[in-house]
Amino acid sequence: MSAKNSYIEVNPTWHTEDSPWKAAHILNMIKKNKLAPKSIVEIGCGAGEILNQLHEKMEDKTIQFSGYEIARDAFEMAKTREKERLKFYNEDVIVKDEKFDIL
Repeated sequence: MSAKNSYIEVNPTWHTEDSPWKAAHILNMIKKNKLAPKSIVEIGCGAGEILNQLHEKMEDKTIQFSGYEIARDAFEMAKTREKERLKFYNEDVIVKDEKFDIL
């Protein structure tokens, strides 16, 4: 990759095609460990599709999902997936004083 190409130019989907597979593994871990989260956060959420998949597939419709992404291009893609209980932020979660059940 040359210095002229940005990440999104080389990876225009930001790897969203892998998200269903990744979300399925996360769901399996949650079920296997009998977890009942009320909030899930993904730091470096990219285009936000993993959280979107979890939002759609988890049975508890009260879970809050948050995605943090500092890359502006990826954040813009994630914002298109935003909906009730699924929010994305273009900032660093470390400076926030929030707690989440699953990271």
